[in-house]
Amino acid sequence: MIVPLGFALIASTFDYSLGQEDKAAFVFLDNYVMFFSDPVALRSLVNTVIFTVLSLSLCMGMGVGISVLLKSLTPRTGNLLRALFAMPLLISPIIVSLIWRYMYDPTYGLIYYLLGLVGLQDFGGLTDSTTALFSIVLTDVWHAVPFIILVSSAGLTMIPEELYEAARIDGAGAIRTLFSVTLPLLAKTLVVLILIRGTDAFRVFDLIYGLTGGGPANSTTSLSIYAYKQAYENNEMGFAMAVAVITLLGLVILFGPLMRNSARGKDD
Repeated sequence: MIVPLGFALIASTFDYSLGQEDKAAFVFLDNYVMFFSDPVALRSLVNTVIFTVLSLSLCMGMGVGISVLLKSLTPRTGNLLRALFAMPLLISPIIVSLIWRYMYDPTYGLIYYLLGLVGLQDFGGLTDSTTALFSIVLTDVWHAVPFIILVSSAGLTMIPEELYEAARIDGAGAIRTLFSVTLPLLAKTLVVLILIRGTDAFRVFDLIYGLTGGGPANSTTSLSIYAYKQAYENNEMGFAMAVAVITLLGLVILFGPLMRNSARGKDD
């Protein structure tokens, strides 16, 4: 774990191209300065943060909500629906991107057919810079929510049924039971889900690569897409390494406190 990270950190202080490592020039922090002076790089950082926040919020809200609803059903019905909802997990992200790319097709896509039924056929989808990122978020939510459902459903089975009986005796409704019993006792599971889903969303690559490639006009370029283009299209390996290190630092800043608090909770 340490050696590859150390190599990336050292490589990010050099200016070199793939296959020409013997001509590498030591530039120290110039690659990092270049990143924060490049409008496209800053746009990729903003896109990544927006994508992570939107995807994580929707995934957690829908996933936990659906798992709670499934728990209220009969065991047979709940298990059947969980199996159906888990099917997107069996598809690789790049195939998911291809499926949704055709669904977003303005001429033949299912999305535009459904939107046309309610008079929203002018929706920009993947071709409009104002809607492309949100369209990718919806695709990511469709693919990731089943994971949230399965894990949170497993966490719900650990909550004693006696607590729900006590809540019903005390006259607590569904909403109060959710916020007073279910969510507090599901907190540790939710923290793990936020860490896994949040870090995964922040590193998103394959969905964006398959759907838009970072376009239109860099409106969906993430840090991973930006690093890939710098490395394999512009042949700036040192700069790409610097972008990778910045991505790692972004993950530490966003999720490091949550990891630390989670570790403290286990120690307690």
